[in-house]
Amino acid sequence: MRKKMIAMSAAAVLLGCAVQMQARTTRIVGVIAGVERHAPLSMRLTSHGAEDRTVRTDENTAYMKWVTHKPWQGGALTDVNALVLGRCAEIELGANDIAKVVRVSDEPAGSVYDPCMSRR
Repeated sequence: MRKKMIAMSAAAVLLGCAVQMQARTTRIVGVIAGVERHAPLSMRLTSHGAEDRTVRTDENTAYMKWVTHKPWQGGALTDVNALVLGRCAEIELGANDIAKVVRVSDEPAGSVYDPCMSRR
């Protein structure tokens, strides 16, 4: 009976770990270094000390403002026109490394509130 209980507990722990690992998403933070606006849209992010990374988008990709300080009011949604060279972006990847959510900061490069200050 005790061996069966230990085996069931171990199986539950392994199952919980597997579910948690699948639920994790990959996030990339960097400075927008290039945007290819033809379909499918893709962008290149660069970060100090790391390799450039190219990410594709699709029609389901959501674009949001990355607000780092007050005032918080105002709409959070934006569109592909916010993808401007030199802006900081955080990308949440979905299946097949296609961007699910793109958060774009409109803070000036090097400002106190620039989320990519250490990555430039």
